[in-house]
Amino acid sequence: MNYRQAENYILSFTDYEKIPGIAYTSANYDLRRMEKLLQPLGNPHLGTRTVHIAGTKGKGSTAVMISQTLIAAGYKTGLFTSPHLHTLRERIRINGTMISESDFAALVTKLKPIVEKINNESVYGELTTFEILTAVVFAYFKDSRVDFQVLEVGLGGRLDATNVAKADVCVITSLSLDHTEILGDTVAKIAAEKAGIIKHGCIVVSAPQVEEAAKIIEQACRQQRARLIQVGKDVTWHKTDSNLRQQTMKIKSKTGDYDLTIPLLGDHQLENAATALAALEVLVCLGAKISAQNIAQGFSQVSWPGRLQILSHEPMVVVDGAHNAYSMSKLVEFIKN
Repeated sequence: MNYRQAENYILSFTDYEKIPGIAYTSANYDLRRMEKLLQPLGNPHLGTRTVHIAGTKGKGSTAVMISQTLIAAGYKTGLFTSPHLHTLRERIRINGTMISESDFAALVTKLKPIVEKINNESVYGELTTFEILTAVVFAYFKDSRVDFQVLEVGLGGRLDATNVAKADVCVITSLSLDHTEILGDTVAKIAAEKAGIIKHGCIVVSAPQVEEAAKIIEQACRQQRARLIQVGKDVTWHKTDSNLRQQTMKIKSKTGDYDLTIPLLGDHQLENAATALAALEVLVCLGAKISAQNIAQGFSQVSWPGRLQILSHEPMVVVDGAHNAYSMSKLVEFIKN
């Protein structure tokens, strides 16, 4: 297959991103078929240091801050995010560079007979677009021998295709009502699905949450004997300056103080930055060599289009991907200020 054929092949399967209201149950999202897909590839999702990120808002921004800092520290870093703006390949990056068309096509070609076999047997249901794409990600990162893989959950957490990975640090960004027809109509129900990424004995970083979500996350950590770091309590921050190009901030943790610049706008990005920093400090505790200078460099080099992105000053044109009440409120707050 060439790239166009490979892309069309993946997109020919059920794509829950385009079908609203599919019940978030193991009947539709069965991780056993994901494991069955990865097994003939040598289980590429295992054995790589992993940061796994769930949440309603801020997942991608937090992921790219972590990834960019790991790159600055000299680590070969795979980044998987969704959705994309222009091409499917944007979702899959190593050291900031998209997967090539030839590598993408080769991996899909390799996966095709395995996919056909699993779908013909249909023991656990048929594979979806996102599941096949996630398998491409794991195989690409393993073949490329990345030092770290930073994975953004596609939908929910508990039953998401990325949840077959064994994370060193699990991150839960800000939670609010979104995909309510799938994940539940309360923040507590949504939090329970997001907290499904918490594995036994892992370390969890949580962004500030409303009380009902915080209780669910704390309960999940107790059940899994997972250590919980709460941004806003264990890690605090405040803005020191901002303009229409960047923001500066000070973050204070139990291990140090950081003066950082981020080229992302909006107060919510300061929260994302504090959350990313807390996750990076966990990686340091687990043996990663990441200096304060690496963190400052990584954060200052972040690029994440479509998030309060100013395209023009005269006239003022701002592009933002807000699509729920919480993110719309942040957009309005930014414009008013």
